[in-house]
Amino acid sequence: MYVTLAVVFATTSCLITLRSKTIVPSRYQLSTLDENLGAIARHPLLQENEAASPKAARSADATAPMIYYSAAGSGVAEVRVILSGFVLHGFLGVRTLILKTAGLILSVASGLSLGKEGPFVHIATCVGNIACRLFAKYDNNDGKRREVLSAAAAAGVAVAFGAPLGGVLFSLEEVAYFFPAKTLFRTFFCCITAALTLKFLNPYGTNKIVIFEVRYLTDWEFFELGAFIAVGMLGGAIGALFIKASHNWARSFRKVKVIKRFPLAEVALVAVITGLVSFWNPFTKVPVAKLLFNLASPCENNKYDTLGLCPETKEEIMPVVGSLAIAFLIKGTLTIITFGIVSSCGLIDANIADGL
Repeated sequence: MYVTLAVVFATTSCLITLRSKTIVPSRYQLSTLDENLGAIARHPLLQENEAASPKAARSADATAPMIYYSAAGSGVAEVRVILSGFVLHGFLGVRTLILKTAGLILSVASGLSLGKEGPFVHIATCVGNIACRLFAKYDNNDGKRREVLSAAAAAGVAVAFGAPLGGVLFSLEEVAYFFPAKTLFRTFFCCITAALTLKFLNPYGTNKIVIFEVRYLTDWEFFELGAFIAVGMLGGAIGALFIKASHNWARSFRKVKVIKRFPLAEVALVAVITGLVSFWNPFTKVPVAKLLFNLASPCENNKYDTLGLCPETKEEIMPVVGSLAIAFLIKGTLTIITFGIVSSCGLIDANIADGL
């Protein structure tokens, strides 16, 4: 039943994501952030170019169109592209918002090794773009529209991590290319509003804006600084290895003709492997939020320890460490394989890949 539900949720998410296929003709409208790709009205600049050079116009018609899936991927990279001034038609529309939300819910529910933090940024930016259409002041001014999109992206991070200041810094450092002082204040206000809304809705049932909260009764000791430094260095090295492994996997396995032609087959295969491997380990079967809560909770108050992470004798320490190490290898390998599949973590068309 566990494997069956994982496959059903993952494949359904994949089918929903594939519905967001967007085909941009070689000669598309020059208006930015416009969903209407099939509009009859043409931009005056295009009409002048066609009149001046009919041969060039015919050559543009022969160019292969750009194809991408607006609901695939985390969306953060594409949001940065839009805020830098480029055009991605249909990427922030109502259709993308609905498909992205449905696909995200099902992909996370399937138990695949992926997260919701990146898609939250995309979803929040879609909401900001749709809201801009209600006011001519923002709908007709791309500069003001991008200020709203920057604030919306920051609100998505604030909701994902329960950190309003983190959302502001994320938008300031990673997303926005133009961030004046007035936009900084408005972005902070937007993040505070998002955090208060999250607390009011109370989706986690804990009256907190974070997934879990741990309170320690004792402070850390100075001798633990060495362990903290080692963990930081190890995390950086493993992160670099993860990026290389994910890149090599995408360039090798996804070049197989069957996988390249039928992405649904890859999603189903990964879902089956994830279900079969994760079911037998208690640390990989539970949701990530519950696992992190148990890992971060102190063992002095082990009433929340439902996974057996708090050993009572010295002999029980190594078996727990061994189980955690196995879970780390399983989750790490599955994340490398899962990153980039069409269900939620991303899909890029061959035409775009060749261009890049």
